[in-house]
Amino acid sequence: MTSEQKLQQQLKAIIERVYERRRDQISVNPSWLATEAMQEIDPEKKSPELAYRAAHLQLRQMARGLCRKQWEDDTEDSERDQHELFPDLQRRYPTARSSGWEEPEYILLEHLTKRDVDYNVVRLRREGATKLRRADALEAWGHDKFTERAAE
Repeated sequence: MTSEQKLQQQLKAIIERVYERRRDQISVNPSWLATEAMQEIDPEKKSPELAYRAAHLQLRQMARGLCRKQWEDDTEDSERDQHELFPDLQRRYPTARSSGWEEPEYILLEHLTKRDVDYNVVRLRREGATKLRRADALEAWGHDKFTERAAE
């Protein structure tokens, strides 16, 4: 394992511990989670500002991933948390009110309002449509590229 991989593992373990402490909190923000993790890493804030901000940014990205994470079938927690009727749901979703914020607030599924649900449905469908258009464009490009070669 490389030193970079070890560092990633350490950061992941810290942010997962912080998230686990806040797991049942109705609302969480990845920036808050990252700040709490930084208090574990550098409690006296002795790091140079650029290093502190870079680490905070990385932890925020990792916290976002935890907030968006879907329940997975192979973990003990998934059995406790698995939604019986809708297994493809995430545990948390961004709130509609935080749509313009630099860092969205994520709320537990069972606390979503109708506005939050509507906001996330539109957001997810837009993301899906964008990915489908990109896939179609790549497929067409690949077809053209490899059809030309076959003709040569």
